[in-house]
Amino acid sequence: MPSPKRIGKIEFGLLSPKEIRQMSVRKIIWADTYDDDGFPYPQGLMDLHLGVIDPGLRCKTCSQKSGECPGHFGHIELAKPVIHVGYTRLIRKLLRVTCRECGRLLLSPEEIEKIIGPEDESSGDALSEKDVKKERICPHCGEQQLKINFEKPTTFAEVTTDDRGKKVENKLTPADIRARLEKVPDDDLIHLGIEPSVARPE
Repeated sequence: MPSPKRIGKIEFGLLSPKEIRQMSVRKIIWADTYDDDGFPYPQGLMDLHLGVIDPGLRCKTCSQKSGECPGHFGHIELAKPVIHVGYTRLIRKLLRVTCRECGRLLLSPEEIEKIIGPEDESSGDALSEKDVKKERICPHCGEQQLKINFEKPTTFAEVTTDDRGKKVENKLTPADIRARLEKVPDDDLIHLGIEPSVARPE
């Protein structure tokens, strides 16, 4: 009998869209469940590839009956990006600490080293919003940064000033936000406590 092994760590992450599509047993395209005869719609929410709950039917993925089939997940292709309400705090942090133009962290390498130490001696501490000055100029591309406002549940906006000196909020769409998050380099994500190989923010 093999000796028990000690688990060093458990790492949680998110599946990428590509991984979800590969693992999915069915693309769902209809919001309907059953037709007029009471049979599940193909590619609907009760598609037989996802599993069965009706006695007498068999799952089209594993061929098991109700009670034996464990269930299988499908996927829905979204026409546009959607913000997951559970990640709004992380999105807000990323928008506030990375450049709106180049996506880099709003700190120079020297500032990062001063805060969290040299890369080879890093204790694993992550940078926070407090480590980055508000409304500053990007040290990498020189772009002036704008204040980011957040309104629950999922509304983000950049604050600018018009010709009369009045503050104006320009709403960021989920597509705008995803485009910005795609620019953030993997190395900068690591400094922010995000492991890009497990889950990139976009």
